[in-house]
Amino acid sequence: MRALRRFLKRLTSWATTLEDEERLQAEIEEHLSLQTAENVRTGLSPVEARRQAVLKFGAVEAMKESYRDQRGFPFMETLIQDTRHALRRLRMAKAFTITTTLTLALGIGATTSIYNLVHAVHLKALPVVNPGELYRLGKEARCCYVGGYSQEKEFSLVSYDLYKHFRDNTNGFAELAAFSAVEPLFGVRRAGSAEPAQSYPGEFVSGNYFSMFGIGAYAGRALTARDDQPGSPPTAVMSYRLWQQMYWSDPSVIGSVFNLNDRPFTVVGVTPPGFFGDTLRNNPPDFFLPLNTEPLLDGDLNKYDTHWLELIGRTRPGRAPESIEAEMRVEIKQWLLSHWGEMSANDRAKFPEQTLFLSPGGAGISAMRDEYDHWLRILMMVTGFVLLIVCANVANLMLVRSLERRRQISLSMALGARATRVVRQALTESILLSFLGGAAGLVIAFAGARLILQLAFPRVGDMAGIPIDASPSMPVLLFAFGVSLIAGIAFGIAPAWMATRVDPIEALRGSSRSTARAGSLPRKTLVVFQAALSLVLLSASGLLTAALHSLENQDFGFDQDRRIVANTNPRLAGYRLDQLTPLYRRVHDSLSSIPGVSAVALCKYSPLSGGNWGSGIWVDGHPPPGPRDDNYASLDRVTAGYFNVIGNPILRGRGISEQDTAASRHVAVINEALARKFFRNEDPLGKHFGREGMGSGQYEIVGIAKDARYFPQNLRNPMAPLFFLPEAQRDFPPKAGAAEISPSSHFLSDIIIVTRPGARVSVAQVRQAMASVDPDLPIISIRALKEQVSGQFRQQRLIARLTSLFGVLSLVLASIGIYGVTAYNAGRRINEIGVRIALGANRCHIVRLVLRGAFGLILFGLLIGLPLTFAAGRFLGNQLYGINPYDPVVTLSAVLALGLSALVASFVPAFRASLISPLDALRAE
Repeated sequence: MRALRRFLKRLTSWATTLEDEERLQAEIEEHLSLQTAENVRTGLSPVEARRQAVLKFGAVEAMKESYRDQRGFPFMETLIQDTRHALRRLRMAKAFTITTTLTLALGIGATTSIYNLVHAVHLKALPVVNPGELYRLGKEARCCYVGGYSQEKEFSLVSYDLYKHFRDNTNGFAELAAFSAVEPLFGVRRAGSAEPAQSYPGEFVSGNYFSMFGIGAYAGRALTARDDQPGSPPTAVMSYRLWQQMYWSDPSVIGSVFNLNDRPFTVVGVTPPGFFGDTLRNNPPDFFLPLNTEPLLDGDLNKYDTHWLELIGRTRPGRAPESIEAEMRVEIKQWLLSHWGEMSANDRAKFPEQTLFLSPGGAGISAMRDEYDHWLRILMMVTGFVLLIVCANVANLMLVRSLERRRQISLSMALGARATRVVRQALTESILLSFLGGAAGLVIAFAGARLILQLAFPRVGDMAGIPIDASPSMPVLLFAFGVSLIAGIAFGIAPAWMATRVDPIEALRGSSRSTARAGSLPRKTLVVFQAALSLVLLSASGLLTAALHSLENQDFGFDQDRRIVANTNPRLAGYRLDQLTPLYRRVHDSLSSIPGVSAVALCKYSPLSGGNWGSGIWVDGHPPPGPRDDNYASLDRVTAGYFNVIGNPILRGRGISEQDTAASRHVAVINEALARKFFRNEDPLGKHFGREGMGSGQYEIVGIAKDARYFPQNLRNPMAPLFFLPEAQRDFPPKAGAAEISPSSHFLSDIIIVTRPGARVSVAQVRQAMASVDPDLPIISIRALKEQVSGQFRQQRLIARLTSLFGVLSLVLASIGIYGVTAYNAGRRINEIGVRIALGANRCHIVRLVLRGAFGLILFGLLIGLPLTFAAGRFLGNQLYGINPYDPVVTLSAVLALGLSALVASFVPAFRASLISPLDALRAE
């Protein structure tokens, strides 16, 4: 209690500083006056009496300092004094302050902008109640459907039946919610509106989805368990983003009927602002629909062996996730045993190894985190190197500044100033500069983060886009503050230490030689450090640029010139399976009638569009695939003439043609990779194969297509096995009355349009032709095939450009450092240079003399930087897509760039030094 009263008294004393000083002075004077009067009564003269009174009292100023230490907070008062002193000095050196602040702003701003993305993608929790209580099923994110009764490594997707089994039997979860792993697009139109349907993403969720997250509706109500029952009226919850931006926060939206894929749904509520669902993704859902409405729009809900749901649950208080995980492992075995009779031989063989894992779910599903993890690490490392170069550059400036103040510091220390106070003054100035740079860096960080988001995640139509806010949040502001503080200490500690390493006598004599000698080694060390880090960044940017060039210029196996891709989805307009073939014929005829169009074909997904369907296959005449056999192959459905339209050559046999109808034999065209994997030394033409569950004689192979790059997920791997099926032929298992296999594969999404040489086909013409077929058939996007292919390398291109930008920035900063040190050293050697010129040295000798010192520093930087460069290449590893991480051409180019910039930076002060007059040089000394 006494300590608290003392602290409060110290705290309140700041408000009465002047009165306390006056009262202290009055008490001291009163004491001295009394003592002086007593001395006078003893017979001393007034002057001597006063002197004796002062001697008896002791050091007055020391008494005052002791009182001040006990009265307030001396550290804070000293800090305020040092801050005022630093601000006054910085205001007097405006050019130095502006240059240093801008340099620091570049380094701190670049680092903070990347951290903003790292925080949003990796560290930020979902905007829900108590995210630490959430756990999700699975360690890795998967998309989008898994068939059968076994999964590799772990069960991370579940069917609706398995979800209900977990929900009803797992006691460790207070609530367990399910939602679709795939994000479907819906054709949305408000009931009674004459406008065409618009495409918006949605998500099927369980009735307890919102209550599990602990959130309610912003307007209206959230979905409940009553909405998620068979036969319940179809309801939906709209996103706040869509309600605000497209419907202007119209309250009448709540309770209105919207047609989704031509099915009526009543919007019962609006999500809270900032809620983007369960997964950080480019286009978050705009509609949340109950799981039991899924059969109205698709039809996977009641398939026991079709796994398409993710799970997140909120644990009960006191329950450990390990015990819940063990409980669920028992439950999944029980569920699998209950379906033993429906399992294939391979699924039964894999039964013992089937397991599951729980992982923290407070941040949601981590698909984007896994995808961007390595790239963000690279960018954080690159910006960290840039910040180190910035700190070294500013430290060099501060060293020169401190050396220019040596006489002032020497005089202060000769008069009794403590070394700690001198160091603290220098550090205060450095930290103040770093905070100014950090404040300016926040502007750069905000602009940089917005630019990166726009380049990395472009918006599609009216969809929401990535739900990452570029404006700095509190954690980002704290990061910027921490980086600024560390940077200030990092570049200020060496100059502050150097400031105290002075000999007052020698410094006061004004010896320029000693001054130059004292600061030479630290300055040179910092330049070597900058050169080494700059070499690393230049080499890394060169490797990433070379990898991007290799990716963009590979043989894709198809033609990109004069080809347009229009993306649509007949399901959004309410089309049924039996209506699709006539629809595709009308689309083909309408688009072919556009002037300048030479050919049209449709497919489930075009090359590098992001789609990928597939299944296990069984080749006729080969043993049935075992549980450990890799028999997976991708499939694509196409219309007649597709291979000619896309420019994918048929090497042998034929492509899909008009003769491949619903009534003809079922045929397939395979690519070279599938032929190599499944047929090896056999001739595939005329052979048969089938998909899992349909026997081995389902399709006859009529052609072999050249390998083409279809899937962006496997850019660093060889071409994947792929087979093509005619759109008109439907696949049914041999079992009587069985449902069709993959009916959704008949809803073709991409239309390939080939234009004649020199012809131009506009987007408006394509839309008009599609509207003539069906005005309600939505066109999601229209773009050139080149643009689609280029878009798959957006991430790699962005990283390469950012790294190149930071590499050039580091080169400029290193050049500035070399220039500064060379110019400073040349200035300190004016007398020596003058003597050399007086003794007959010509300009070339002087230039070589100065350049020799600069290139000696660069050589040391190269010796340190080359091992770091090779280590950086090894770290980039898989991101180089086959490029040699120790590529000598890239390394040599980086060395030459650094050497050339060093030559330019050091030649200017070297040439100026060669123009010195010997007489002027000797006078300067």
